[in-house]
Amino acid sequence: MTQTPEEAGTAIHDEFVKPDKFDLASALNKVSYPTDNVTVYLDGYKAHELNLVLDLIAENEEKSERLSAQKNGTIADDPEKEAVDAEIEKLKAREQVLLAEITGSALTFKIRGVAPKVWRLMDKEARRTIKPASKSEEDVFEATLERNEFVNVRLLAKGTVSITDAHGNVDAGALSIENAQTIFDSLIEPEYYKLKTAIENVTFAHTLFQNVTLQDADFLSKSSAAPASQATSV
Repeated sequence: MTQTPEEAGTAIHDEFVKPDKFDLASALNKVSYPTDNVTVYLDGYKAHELNLVLDLIAENEEKSERLSAQKNGTIADDPEKEAVDAEIEKLKAREQVLLAEITGSALTFKIRGVAPKVWRLMDKEARRTIKPASKSEEDVFEATLERNEFVNVRLLAKGTVSITDAHGNVDAGALSIENAQTIFDSLIEPEYYKLKTAIENVTFAHTLFQNVTLQDADFLSKSSAAPASQATSV
């Protein structure tokens, strides 16, 4: 049957504006999880010494300023101030050595968020295998702590993409649960929490899309507030 030019034009228009068939499986293939890099330091001994050195530098700099003020602006030699300034220089040299040594103990973890199905299975396994010894508040609390650690260790193992040392050497192999446990058991507490918080942030990311949502709401708010005279006819 021959189409009129008008009918042919309508058919072409309908073909181009017809929306694609929605495929949920294809849409969900676009899901991606956030990644992050977090650096932890292993040499707590040197870090403690560095803090002591920085405190001594601050004390001596304050003393040096006080001695300068006591000279009333004169440039006369002051053996005591010279000794203090020499000590400051010595401490600053030690500061640089310590910074280099601490930096040399760094490990940088590249981590990626873990899919909900995976961490739910971890949580389920924790609840199944770790039960309170009794219904007492203390035993329930202890079991909760053990479950949390159980999940945290597995989140780290599953979410670690690679580990890079201070010299740039990269280990991109799978992190075993045993090694993840060793990492958490060995790190100094602040570094442990830094790593733990990072893996939780990329996994749960509660506010990840907050800015997008706020921008959309702001745009829609401005659009709906536009005067009727600015509306475009279709």
